[in-house]
Amino acid sequence: MNITKWTAAALMTMAIVSMAIVATGCKKSDHQNSGEQAHQYTCPHHPEVVQDKPGTCPKCNMKLVEKK
Repeated sequence: MNITKWTAAALMTMAIVSMAIVATGCKKSDHQNSGEQAHQYTCPHHPEVVQDKPGTCPKCNMKLVEKK
């Protein structure tokens, strides 16, 4: 009878741990799930200039920085 209690406790612990792993693995944001990251680059002096790739500002030719 004592072995049955240990077996039941072990199975219950494994079930709880498995559920916790599944629950935390499902909390990724959409862009992480698809494997692509959306980056935006902007000019430090002209924040209205936003591009999806690095480059230079069309207004002042400064290097665009990644928007966080």
